Amino acid sequence: MLTRSLVAFLLAIPATVALVGVWLAITPESPSKILPMLLLFYPAYIGIACASYLFLEAKTAAAVLVAVASVGFGFIALLKFLGMAGL
Repeated sequence: MLTRSLVAFLLAIPATVALVGVWLAITPESPSKILPMLLLFYPAYIGIACASYLFLEAKTAAAVLVAVASVGFGFIALLKFLGMAGL
């Protein structure tokens, strides 16, 4: 149970940052939308951390959260490289 808690606590943060960052990079730049999306970070973090307990093994949850973070950060980097990011 300790490993699941550590996975949920530590790996949900980068996954949440990646998902919120992808959303901010995709949407057009608007100062009125940035603050609500940044405030949405905490509920999204709690949701992702709770969802990591749905996996039967901690290894699976860790792999999924690392994959979500990697794909999210890669997508943000690709959008910025192509000049299509809203930020």
